[in-house]
Parts: sequence; C-alpha cells; structure tokens
Amino acid sequence: MPYVTISATTGLSTEKKKQLLERSSDAVVQSIGAPLASVRVLLNELPDGHYLNAGQFNTPGLMFVVDFIEGRTEEQRNALIAALSKTGFEVTGIPESEVRVRLLDFPKGNMGMAGGVSAKAMGR
Repeated sequence: MPYVTISATTGLSTEKKKQLLERSSDAVVQSIGAPLASVRVLLNELPDGHYLNAGQFNTPGLMFVVDFIEGRTEEQRNALIAALSKTGFEVTGIPESEVRVRLLDFPKGNMGMAGGVSAKAMGR
C-alpha cells in the first residue's frame, strides 16, 4: 500500500499512459518513502463526455486519488501532492493548476493484507 488511482480524460498515447503510471509510482516512493513493492497504480481513462471542470465540458482533466494507511506526516503528504501534480503536468501537459490530488487515510484496522490480516494486526 499505497494505492494510486489516476483518472484522466481521453487522448493520452500508450507511451504517455506508461510514463504516467511509472512516474506516479516513482513519485510515491520518493516523496513518502513507500517501498516500491507496496505501490499499486491504476489508470482509469474517462470517455468523452464524462468530465466537467468548473462548468467547462470536455476539457482535459487529471486526478490522482491515493489510498494509504494512516500515519504520514503533513510534510510527507505535501511532498506527495507536489510530486504527483508535477508528474501529471510533465507527462500530460495539463497545467499543474488543473491537476488534482486527493489523499485518503485508512485506519490500520481497515486495510486488509494477504490472508485477511489487517495492517494493524501485522504491526504496521
């Protein structure tokens, strides 16, 4: 864990999608120190007509949602937001001011691991 879900409007090439996935994973590792083996990244492409931004229909859009176990410092959280928004801009060209990052903390008892054991039970 952490899990990063990226929602992006259509139009990214296969190579850009690959870059976005890989660089997002790297951003998580570098900003909060998560082990690479624990990072999962998923890309959802929004079909045309499925995005409205500030009243504007069908504009380019990019949002990162990161689910992770509670306990990150404010400094780590800020670093993660900065790293993902920068990555989004550099890969897609969408202005950084339009890239959104949302972080969701889960209590250790609410995050399951292999075999049905919670992160809390595993001592995380």
